[in-house]
Amino acid sequence: MEDGLLYYSGWTLEAKVALAFEEEQLATAAQGSPVLVCSSWERPVMVIGYGQAAESVSLPACQRLAIPVLRRITGGTGVLHHQAISISLALPSSHPWAATISSLYDGFTESIRAALSGKGLTIERGHGHGGGPRERSPICFEDQLTESLLTGGRKVLGCAQARRNRSVLVHGTLLLGLDAKLQAAAFGVEEERIINAMAPLPPECSASAENDIARRLAEGAGFPLVKAEPPKTVSAEYLARYSTRRWALLP
Repeated sequence: MEDGLLYYSGWTLEAKVALAFEEEQLATAAQGSPVLVCSSWERPVMVIGYGQAAESVSLPACQRLAIPVLRRITGGTGVLHHQAISISLALPSSHPWAATISSLYDGFTESIRAALSGKGLTIERGHGHGGGPRERSPICFEDQLTESLLTGGRKVLGCAQARRNRSVLVHGTLLLGLDAKLQAAAFGVEEERIINAMAPLPPECSASAENDIARRLAEGAGFPLVKAEPPKTVSAEYLARYSTRRWALLP
């Protein structure tokens, strides 16, 4: 295993590049080298879970608003990535955090919770309930499962994971701002639902959040943090899927 956690930060990406690069993270981690990516995205993008029905979000509204709709390699439900940080961590399957689904979520979310709590915020884990009594909400930020982080009873971080034979990946979306009108339109719901579900970080906490989280993740996982320049290209093999209807519902 490499001596440190390879850390790519300050990366502003096209959404399909960010999603495709997660496959490269998994491949790198499978060779023994953990990888952490913190990035922002160029424009609002709706990302749905691997097995989520396309019709669970408002495709007509997304088309009208020129919001791409893409599918990710992890499970869970829809996230409109906008005014947010994307945090993606890949680890070899031999790492203690990778032992179970719960242990991976615990290590990831507790490290981020510690980083945010260090800024004076009151941050707590979700309590395991979904968005409704019978079925899970199609909106990730309406579910307050244990892999969620909340502030003031509303969700500030949503997570999902993917597992391979020799590596695992867990990623999360951390809200820095909230355009409730845009979120509501993209999901086809009332604004009140969005306002009641989502809580962005206070502006004074947002500027240094990324680096604080990276340090906590490295410490929690037991690695020194090795900051590196982001790669200039992403594998054409992983990008190719986003030319298909399955993965790019609205390019």
